[in-house]
Amino acid sequence: MKKVSALVAALVVALVSASWALAQTGAAQPDGNAHPNVGALLMPRADGSLRIICTGTLVSPRVFLTAGHCTSYMESLGQFDAYVTFDPEFGTDADHDIFATPYHGKVVTNPDWHQPYQNDTALVLLDKPVRNIKPATIAPRGYLDTRRQDGSIDDYPYLNVGYGSAEQIVVPTTGPTFPFDGIRKYTYSTFTTLDPEYIHLNQNIHQGNSGTGYGDSGGPTFLDTGAGPYVVSVVSTGDGPCYATSVNERVDTANAHDFLDPYLALK
Repeated sequence: MKKVSALVAALVVALVSASWALAQTGAAQPDGNAHPNVGALLMPRADGSLRIICTGTLVSPRVFLTAGHCTSYMESLGQFDAYVTFDPEFGTDADHDIFATPYHGKVVTNPDWHQPYQNDTALVLLDKPVRNIKPATIAPRGYLDTRRQDGSIDDYPYLNVGYGSAEQIVVPTTGPTFPFDGIRKYTYSTFTTLDPEYIHLNQNIHQGNSGTGYGDSGGPTFLDTGAGPYVVSVVSTGDGPCYATSVNERVDTANAHDFLDPYLALK
């Protein structure tokens, strides 16, 4: 997502949920319980109800990985308390009776985070461990560099999971909007380029791809080359209409691991 203030303001009004970041575009499919360790980052409204602002992933029993621009936004509002739900249909469940109360925690932003989307990782350190969901595994250091070196980096699809919006549509007499239902979905993108901080993915639906949209920020991109799926990046930015490109912060870098590893060791 390109976090332009005018676009963000329009989305806050349109979605009511103030969702940041990229969402599910193209051939998005309801996730159900396929990826139970992917959850929604929730922030309280003035009335005490909770709204989805981003996506994230349980990567240890107490660590919920998300994006730095999500948590820094919360901190800018004086909001350091966060809630996490793994309800796959949080946006449509009126009472959420079949799910436990969302997990509470404190936001921790990567101290090296800064605009524009540099070192864009963060976490919610949960008060209590989540014992009934198996955490996802973060890619080891240099994982994507190794895949590029051995030529396998574009041999596999990249799986995105998140709660975000669809790509932009234009409604006559209303204008651009980004349909949003708060349901966890999954999509597949293909590899474009890799640089020291980001992986760039193609989500152009006219080329058979799909991808992420507003509300998917901080959500995972998984890559499975046969050794089991790794979280290789978190959704960071992309083109404004969510038509073409997702630019995701790698989590296999030294900076990401130096930030995350001490928290992953907590019990």
